[in-house]
Amino acid sequence: MLNISNNPQNPSQLHPQGQTRIKTAASLIGVHHQTLRRWWKVEKFPRPIDINGILLFRNADLLSWIERQHSASKGV
Repeated sequence: MLNISNNPQNPSQLHPQGQTRIKTAASLIGVHHQTLRRWWKVEKFPRPIDINGILLFRNADLLSWIERQHSASKGV
């Protein structure tokens, strides 16, 4: 069974073993969904996986990316 996040309010609500739709991930990060598409094409963001024709991000990948951004902004 898939654990797909459709409306998390913050990253702590993402189940690490679940998946998230593109627009939801973009909203969570605070960018437009087309921005995510551009980013993953130039390898600035994790690529989504295709499950039955639906592109989904692995939550573990999203959480890891968010943590790296947070660490970079702190200068760690």
